[in-house]
Amino acid sequence: MVPPAVEVRDLVKQYNGRSPVLDGITFTIEKSAFVILFGKSGCGKTTLLNILGGLDRPTTGDVMIEGDSLLGLSEDRLASLRLEKVGFVFQDYNLLMDLTVRENVALPLKFSKKSEGRTVDDMLRRFAISEIADESARRISGGESQRVAIARAMMNGPRLILADEPTGNLDSENTRKVIDAFRLVRQEFGTTIILATHDESLSEYATSRIGLKDGKATIDTGPKHSV
Repeated sequence: MVPPAVEVRDLVKQYNGRSPVLDGITFTIEKSAFVILFGKSGCGKTTLLNILGGLDRPTTGDVMIEGDSLLGLSEDRLASLRLEKVGFVFQDYNLLMDLTVRENVALPLKFSKKSEGRTVDDMLRRFAISEIADESARRISGGESQRVAIARAMMNGPRLILADEPTGNLDSENTRKVIDAFRLVRQEFGTTIILATHDESLSEYATSRIGLKDGKATIDTGPKHSV
């Protein structure tokens, strides 16, 4: 039986004895899903993404990525998991401004031994950023920067993309272009996407939604939009 992309079991995250940010959350995400994780600022979206990506550890509970439990993994093993299976896309892009677009997209190749048959030129073409390949990252627009970040995240062939408010700094036109880029990631590569946002209107593009409020999760697995 093929394991799901993500399983979360009774997940709790609590800081310094305060009320839990995440309070007993359980859900399953199937492979190639496009999941919108929504909720107001401070509801725990970033905390949950960080735990799913092995950047933070839960207080109790477990997370499994394609059947592999993160519970008890060393920092080195978590780092390997991020290189091999998980890609990250952030609101502020996290590009290296002294490098070109091409150099930013190529960065993951320096740290991973994976060979997915993907070239930098292929990623530039797929995400419609070939024309700015030799531009400095500091000279491109916000929408272009986010598509560069997505192309970079895909270079190592991750099975899971975790995106934290990737459209938060963008206007409606660039938001649409970035969502189209994520749809391409899912359709052409079969990658599972979990996209955190406070903008519930993006739910129309998702295969399912997870809402966070007061530490609890509500799960809606009904189809939304043709994705």
